[in-house]
Amino acid sequence: MIYTIFLYQSDTGLLIYDISFQELSTGRMELFSSFFSAIKSFISELVIEGSRELKNIDLGDYSVYITALPKLKTDLVIIADKEDNKTINKLTPKLIKLLQKYEQLLLSWDGNKEEFNILDHPLTDLIQSNVKDVRKSLLEKPDQVLQSMWSHRKQLSPETIDNFIQERDLLIYKIESTSSLLRKLAMGEKVLELSDKLKDGDTFLRYQEEINRFKHEIKDTKFKLNYYLDKVKSSLNESIKNLGNKPIHLGDYKETYLNLYSFSTKLKLIKEKGWEIYRELANKLIEKDSLSDHELSEIIQVLLKMSPNVEDYLN
Repeated sequence: MIYTIFLYQSDTGLLIYDISFQELSTGRMELFSSFFSAIKSFISELVIEGSRELKNIDLGDYSVYITALPKLKTDLVIIADKEDNKTINKLTPKLIKLLQKYEQLLLSWDGNKEEFNILDHPLTDLIQSNVKDVRKSLLEKPDQVLQSMWSHRKQLSPETIDNFIQERDLLIYKIESTSSLLRKLAMGEKVLELSDKLKDGDTFLRYQEEINRFKHEIKDTKFKLNYYLDKVKSSLNESIKNLGNKPIHLGDYKETYLNLYSFSTKLKLIKEKGWEIYRELANKLIEKDSLSDHELSEIIQVLLKMSPNVEDYLN
């Protein structure tokens, strides 16, 4: 089974193109995005080290095959089952022949990966006609793949390990004690990076799930922010409409208050500063009797002029 094919720029180790032949749902791909990023980073390191011949690197039950293509200034990398060694050796010349048709594109690459989407169909056809597809995934043994990758790295000094552990433990403490989802996400990604360096598979896989959870919570929070923002304006417009010729203080702004309060609460989950403005406006709205007509009018104008774009409140 061939899982993935990568093309890396030989001199820089930059990923030019990758295509997966694994049977993965979008959700699973998102959940293990950090795992696949770690694989790409590991292979990039191998490419930068320099390979000028077919190299077979063990990853547990899997193997990484690297073939340098000097004329194309490209390294062809294949991840496959270890048992498929003979198949890979037969397939590699065919892949090279295919890539040679795109020599100019490879040599003039300017960093735009989308240019290589034209490889999707010919590569897929070539793989399907030469390799039996048994519908497997690298995610069947992610811990094994990680440990196998890490075994090829140099051992860190005891002092460096201690420093990384202290830094990571402090970040984990901060993640648990902060309410800001964006900060949680940023610190979680740093925990993941340190766990990768420490070769700690358990923490790496655990925080991969945590990061995915943070991302979903941020997405959900933004959805709710948009909902409450829309309700603030619609309820306020309805209150003004029902007011007619009555004094502004006689308006019923309870619905607007509730939605604005909820908006500030959700904003607090993403932004540490700035949410207080909307909490204060909500409180003033519900305590309208203590305000002058001019002050209440100004608050209503501010609310009516609020941007409908949630992202404007996150900058």
